[in-house]
Amino acid sequence: MASYESIVAAKRTLRESLIPKAWILPREVHEQYAAQPITIFQQPIHPAVSPGILSSRELELTNTYHDATSTLERLHSGNASSEEVTIAFCKRAAIAHQLTNCLTEILFEQAIATARERDEEYRANSKLRPLHGLPMTFKDSFRIKGVDSSIGITALCNQPATSNSQCVDIALNNGAIIISKTTVPQTMLTADTDSVVFGRTCNAYKNTFGAGGSTGGEGALIAMGGSPLGIGTDGAGSVRMPAFVNGIIGYKPSGYRYPLDGVPIMGSGVMGSTAIGPVSVAGPLTRSVRDAQLFTKIVSQARPWEKDPFLLPNPWLDLDARINPSQRFRIGIWLNPDHVHPMPPVDYALKICDIRLGYWGHKLFTFDGPSLADVWDLQKQWAEVQDLRYLRKLISSEPTTTIVEKTKIIHPSKPAPELTLDRLHELNRRIAELVVSMTRAWNACGDSDGTGQPIDALLLVPAPHPAMPFDEYTDLTFTALMNIIDWPAITLPFNDVVSPDTVQQENYIPENAYPSQHFGKEDERIAKIWKERREEFVGLPLSLQLIGRRGEDEKLLTVARIVHAHINEASQAEKDEHARSIVLQSNAHRDASLAS
Repeated sequence: MASYESIVAAKRTLRESLIPKAWILPREVHEQYAAQPITIFQQPIHPAVSPGILSSRELELTNTYHDATSTLERLHSGNASSEEVTIAFCKRAAIAHQLTNCLTEILFEQAIATARERDEEYRANSKLRPLHGLPMTFKDSFRIKGVDSSIGITALCNQPATSNSQCVDIALNNGAIIISKTTVPQTMLTADTDSVVFGRTCNAYKNTFGAGGSTGGEGALIAMGGSPLGIGTDGAGSVRMPAFVNGIIGYKPSGYRYPLDGVPIMGSGVMGSTAIGPVSVAGPLTRSVRDAQLFTKIVSQARPWEKDPFLLPNPWLDLDARINPSQRFRIGIWLNPDHVHPMPPVDYALKICDIRLGYWGHKLFTFDGPSLADVWDLQKQWAEVQDLRYLRKLISSEPTTTIVEKTKIIHPSKPAPELTLDRLHELNRRIAELVVSMTRAWNACGDSDGTGQPIDALLLVPAPHPAMPFDEYTDLTFTALMNIIDWPAITLPFNDVVSPDTVQQENYIPENAYPSQHFGKEDERIAKIWKERREEFVGLPLSLQLIGRRGEDEKLLTVARIVHAHINEASQAEKDEHARSIVLQSNAHRDASLAS
């Protein structure tokens, strides 16, 4: 049996050999942009990048101000060929990979050949498929026939898939072109993408910060412009976390809408609608809300429930056609959740969004949700119930990464209690209490103005921090909640980054607001990281999380399109510098309400 070291060496050598030599960055260029990968595509463009690797046309075709929808419009109109678009994205993905280490199974050669076939289709048939010629990527856990789905574990290397995952087939049947698969962390149960087989994936904005997980490769790649659309999975935030830390869109649908077949990591009895505990889903990472709508609609129109008995029938509801773009919504805003105080830039982003949405005429309501103190503990306990024995066996022949150790799922601090019927009922009861509490809070929030009308969506931070330094993102409370209660959620990038202004707040935890200054150990840990390393956070992207009710996915996405446009358009109030000072000094109001 080959050693894990030899498997890793062979796998990495093969991967790098699939990048054409002409697309390799000169060493001095790599060193110049390694610290902040995303700046390699910012003006002025280094001549080794363009025209050296990417022509000016290819650079424009892959520019991140284009989303998948606008790229498809070009392809469908004949203004760009599938071959030239695919080559352009393959080149840009190669550059992104060299700076962030985001790819696993590279399929450039096959993709370009498929693109030529798509162009022949275009010439022969004026009726094109919805994703005609669109390059896209998939998380490594999805199966693509003929290549590995190792999920970064040596025991799964050199076992090419014999068939495609259903989501892959849906994409291909609709004319898409898959250019690569992307990195995941060892075990796929952490928020920092690092594996023995493929190594560390870094954040697109700063190479000493994590890319999120477990769909980390997609987050970094799409932020860098190397793919217009990627598909991942989300069991506790694994689509939303890499999306928000890299400044892109990440959408977690309600359960049982998207096919989830791929490499299993839990017990054989955990599948589809027989799943117990928090609900895992597949979902897209994109550059726009309309791209998330596009792919979700395509999945619905493929009627995957007719092949997958564990999915629920979900015919697409075209709510965009029914809702006027000028419509304004009732939005709950969860300003003061417990468990961890948000770092100042995260608090700033949420409050600025409150101001902007109010300026645009949306009605904002304070959301008074349940305690989140035990959410992450509940999620981890359910992971043990869902059976981690298979995963532990898979990684037994290789060392475990630091983030796997620190997250304490595979190697918990203390043995899990014996699984009894009473314990199972107790864990289910805790989920039920969260669902009921969130529903009551939702209804009470909407009824606070006496109209009896519910809110349309809820704003909450996706985490109390932006991206985190390597191996420090170990608590997933603010995203895991939505998997536990099975509500859809989408991360929306805010058009600002962590600024020097906000890092001036060294001590943001209010004194005398509680019997103890911190909610608990995690709050204390996050505050310590901020105090000691706050200057390092400057320049990282900021995002919000918009949440809907279970099954109301089309409504959430429609609301998100309008809300996202408004939170990224500066209002007259914000143009006045007074608005910034109000937000930065508003902790006093928050502290007073928390103290009460």
